[in-house]
Amino acid sequence: MTQPCASKLVTIAFVACLTGPAHAQGGASLESSPTLPGRELAAASLLSGPRHKVDEPVRVEGYFGRFVIESKLGRFSVIGENMLAVRVSELQAIEELQKVQKDAAFTDALAKSAKGVASFAGDVVTKPGQTVENIGKGVGTVFGRIGYLAKSGGNYVTDKASDLTTSETKAKPKAAPGGEPEPPSFIGDPFGYNMARREWAKKLNIDPYTSNPVLRPLLDNAASATFAGNFGVTLTLGAVMVPVQYAYQLDDTVRQSVWNKPAIDLEKENEARLLALGVPGRTVRDLLRNKWFTPTLQTALVARLNALGKISGIDSVVATAAVTQGETRARYLLESLAMLTTYQAKEGKFSSIRMSNLVPVGVTADGALVAAAGIDYGTWDKDAAAFAQRQMFKASKKTLLVAGRLSPQAQQAIGKAGWTVNTELRG
Repeated sequence: MTQPCASKLVTIAFVACLTGPAHAQGGASLESSPTLPGRELAAASLLSGPRHKVDEPVRVEGYFGRFVIESKLGRFSVIGENMLAVRVSELQAIEELQKVQKDAAFTDALAKSAKGVASFAGDVVTKPGQTVENIGKGVGTVFGRIGYLAKSGGNYVTDKASDLTTSETKAKPKAAPGGEPEPPSFIGDPFGYNMARREWAKKLNIDPYTSNPVLRPLLDNAASATFAGNFGVTLTLGAVMVPVQYAYQLDDTVRQSVWNKPAIDLEKENEARLLALGVPGRTVRDLLRNKWFTPTLQTALVARLNALGKISGIDSVVATAAVTQGETRARYLLESLAMLTTYQAKEGKFSSIRMSNLVPVGVTADGALVAAAGIDYGTWDKDAAAFAQRQMFKASKKTLLVAGRLSPQAQQAIGKAGWTVNTELRG
């Protein structure tokens, strides 16, 4: 069935008829998301290793690769090279903790704790082929409308001191639109095992607040055995190295802070630093209430903003982060900001920053614009076309920083819209 085209008086972009190919600005045909060899979306070390292999080919969903990780430790289906790097870097830690938890001394220590042995951890060992993580959707279209952000009125309670959780939640976790389970609150430590969890995480070189559905219960059990059962953090663990390309999301400064300080102390420090940058108190508190920004991701965000400095518009970034749902989206924002800080260090300080949906945009003193998108693979679709021609981007000089790369058609079309594309700033 066909429908009539829009009126001839309409000359703006996206005029198209269903009887012919879709077109956008400049007559460029709109693209569909492709399926590509993994090597075009991620580093080779992330695609295969001694403990895993990623299924080929890889489907692109909303500018991010859908990576399916096959391993004897379980099957993980994640969105984006960032989350792929996180899960791959955690595989050895899972293996090491499983070895430790088979030790009789560990079993006795865990039995003494109030926690007991988590049945899920056992299931992973006996059912290695099952899918233990499957994020239903990705970041979505970071260039288009922010339909995946929380509505502040519906997701945040009134601004009172009682908003701040003081103990780890026991309620069933909620899920983001992408299917990611909401993490618990890590503020407060009524049982005293937060320190033990951090000690184990430091030894394993992992995030103590990981969302990994296999690793987290193992880490919790190890913390319980150490705190309540007097089981020492073993010195026989092998070294677990974080991939170099993952430095943006969990750099050494952030790791050291997260390993060595209680979550409540990190929150207090992060709050003070954001207030010092001129972010309104309510906006800061909204961010602190957003569980998707775990102590680790929250600390990484503040580090990025501190690197940018006290410039106009910082509050808009925090306000966006405060309502962003899902770890995948949070990490996307972190990488995008990291690219801006790298650009600023090389080219000179930004005078202000603003947000275009989930895309941060730095503005130089002479009015040049630098937008950053931590995506894997950009195609020329309706949202990319709308982004390229957005009214807020009226400037004589515009640069788009891309973590991955663009399709040839997207590269050409964005160039015609006046943008210079830079794909060299990923860590």
